Amino acid sequence: MKDVMIWPIYLDSEKSLNDGRKVSKEYAIQEPRIKEIIKATEKLRYKYVAEEDKAYPGEWYNKSGRVIITTDESKKEILINLSNTIKQMRETKQANRSANKKGKKGKRKK
Repeated sequence: MKDVMIWPIYLDSEKSLNDGRKVSKEYAIQEPRIKEIIKATEKLRYKYVAEEDKAYPGEWYNKSGRVIITTDESKKEILINLSNTIKQMRETKQANRSANKKGKKGKRKK
């Protein structure tokens, strides 16, 4: 078992590989948040420690947080699993919002 450190910047589609992104654009997501990464980590049943007050060294001024996962998987596998899970969670959330809007019918104001 080894500890793998995950920063939100690793999954950010708006960052370049030189800026710190670790996955291809195919797997990258827009503006990943530490809360989403934590939820995805829990959903995937990884053992983890979340440190929400930490800042990525390349962006020391931005306290984006990090998650340390203890696993036998490679960092690349973990990042792909996390990004796919976050995409799935966002799609589900969006579908739920759409369903709620369609079901509600209110009176029009004059």
